[in-house]
Amino acid sequence: MRRRSLIALLVASVAAAALAAVVVGRGDRDVSPAPRGERALPGFADRLATLDFLRLRRGNVTVNLKRRDGSWTVVEKGGYPADQERVRKLLLQLAELELVEPKTDRPELLARLDLDDPANGKSTLVVAGDRSGALVGQIVIGRRRPSDIEGGEEGVYVRKPDSDQAWLARGAFVLGGGALSWLDRRIIDVPAARVAAVVLTAPDGNAVVVARGSADQPFAIDGLAADAKPKPDEALAAPAGALEALDLDDVEPASEEPMPEDGATSAAFTTFDGLVVGLRLSPPDKGNWLTIDVTGDGKSEAQAKALSARLAPWRFAIPAARAKLLRTTLNDLLLPRGS
Repeated sequence: MRRRSLIALLVASVAAAALAAVVVGRGDRDVSPAPRGERALPGFADRLATLDFLRLRRGNVTVNLKRRDGSWTVVEKGGYPADQERVRKLLLQLAELELVEPKTDRPELLARLDLDDPANGKSTLVVAGDRSGALVGQIVIGRRRPSDIEGGEEGVYVRKPDSDQAWLARGAFVLGGGALSWLDRRIIDVPAARVAAVVLTAPDGNAVVVARGSADQPFAIDGLAADAKPKPDEALAAPAGALEALDLDDVEPASEEPMPEDGATSAAFTTFDGLVVGLRLSPPDKGNWLTIDVTGDGKSEAQAKALSARLAPWRFAIPAARAKLLRTTLNDLLLPRGS
């Protein structure tokens, strides 16, 4: 008897799951398919120029993007510049998002499409507003459905926040990650080929200078003792690459935590065209946080002013490998005695 009951229960469960799959897959037959070209956010494309803020919420992650002086910034990171291309792409995707066909409108089935409450961490609520604070558009974005629409286009399940009606829409989104993932990660890019000299000053005040007279010459250590043997050219050149395509791991306003006076490493990079990039790097036990001061004259004056205005208000966490280059000492550049 117990075995029959168990079998009956299993049959019922399978039947219920199959019915749910049919309901989700076939959709809501009482709702007409969307006319070709119907937008999920009507009128959104016409108001792109008026947008002032975007909010993305998924689970316990919220990202707020704010427009300042024509550029998007990340509120959670003190208003640091966002990845403008990523934001632009998101706005275009929202503007072009096209409804294809209705799916389920049963609340208990929305989770199957990753369209349940965004607080549960599967779906993402996207809200956009204008300069007056008025709502321009909002939508809940769920699971992707790759290459399953006519023509092999990508699809995604969506719904309005105030509705349980799910839709398959023509479009695709990459919305993962928190505030860090929306930042413009590039801090500075000074190619090693452009660097004429690097001065690295350890926390105890001892400094090492590597320099060269032209870009086609190798770096050499200034003031090297006669009995000291430098490492190969590539080792001496390594510190000069510390600022090449340097990306941040994190960022915060410099005013939030001043750079410690004790234990900090200093560095100065001078280019052949007169740009001088000064750095202060936190002690290792405080992480790899960096402040930057840029000056320049002649051909580099305009670039120096632009870099200083953009970088001086911030302090940046940088990758450990780059921090290690900036903490290079004289001993790091010499062969062991007797070798």
